[in-house]
Amino acid sequence: MSIILQLKNFAKLLLAGAVLFAVCSVISRQVSQRASAGINDDFCAETKMFAHAGEQAKPESPDYLLAGEGCVKAAVPPVAITPRVLAAITGDFSENKAQEEQQNTIIEYEITGDETLSSLAEKFNISVDSIAWANNLSKNADLKTGEKLVIPPVSGVIHHAVAGDTIGQIAKKYQAKSEEIVAFNGLAGENDIFIGDILMVPGGKIVVPPAQKPAAAKTAVQAPARASGLSAMPADYFLCPVGAACKKTQGLHFYNAVDLTGGYCGAPIYAAASGIVVKAVTGGWNGGAGNNITISHMSGTITTHYYHLQTILVKAGQEVKKGDLIGTMGKTGNSTGCHLHFGVGGAANPF
Repeated sequence: MSIILQLKNFAKLLLAGAVLFAVCSVISRQVSQRASAGINDDFCAETKMFAHAGEQAKPESPDYLLAGEGCVKAAVPPVAITPRVLAAITGDFSENKAQEEQQNTIIEYEITGDETLSSLAEKFNISVDSIAWANNLSKNADLKTGEKLVIPPVSGVIHHAVAGDTIGQIAKKYQAKSEEIVAFNGLAGENDIFIGDILMVPGGKIVVPPAQKPAAAKTAVQAPARASGLSAMPADYFLCPVGAACKKTQGLHFYNAVDLTGGYCGAPIYAAASGIVVKAVTGGWNGGAGNNITISHMSGTITTHYYHLQTILVKAGQEVKKGDLIGTMGKTGNSTGCHLHFGVGGAANPF
């Protein structure tokens, strides 16, 4: 009996020891967790990175590391933070980018009342010379109500690129800086220039050459070309790019362009004449042109421009024939409705 009693007492001691060990373990774990939780609760409270879907605003799906009870710490791959990435995270990139591009756009302004070049210069915060140069006017020109003027976005010169132009040559011609031309026009580099491009030269000037002979004083200053003075092509040279209907919704406006409609978004757009596609741009504001195509004709002496397209069906370097389908009508860029802004460089617009 004594042996049995001893065994029972031994068993009780083992049980008491196990219970005591378990209790100590629990207490130790709780103390440790509370200490850790105190730090991580501060981390979670400060960073607000709780494991709730509504509080996660990540541009990608990250991995997560446990950081205490009810809290996780995001672990995303290392990335280079650029203004574009930062704006994408804050959600305001597209709006700010569109606003910036619109502010850098050449506009056409209709004169109302007794406005002068000086009052317009003050209104748009640019120089009088810049407006005069853009419209081939003298600084003292009288303006008439209803007259339309081209207004540059900043003081400087508007340049229409022709065959052989380089950014360096343009900068030298107008006493400007190549890097400023590239940056303002959103070019990829100094080689990102095409026949027919309309470039803003910020800070540029049209310099009158010094008179060498009395006859030189009679030479007119050559401002950027507009619609006037352009040669007419044979009547059958251009095909109406919107097809046989060829309905015009707006007459001649900047630059040497008209607005045409095919009646609906997605209507076919045709090459007005045979040539080489020198530019086919999809996506973005692009100076108000939206999706646009430029085609070179007659070895680059003439260009045609197709703005606001919905889709583009050709690519740069491609040869097209007169009447080939090149895209569809849209309202991209600075457009209030579906239409084609059709411009011509180097010749009169036949429409």
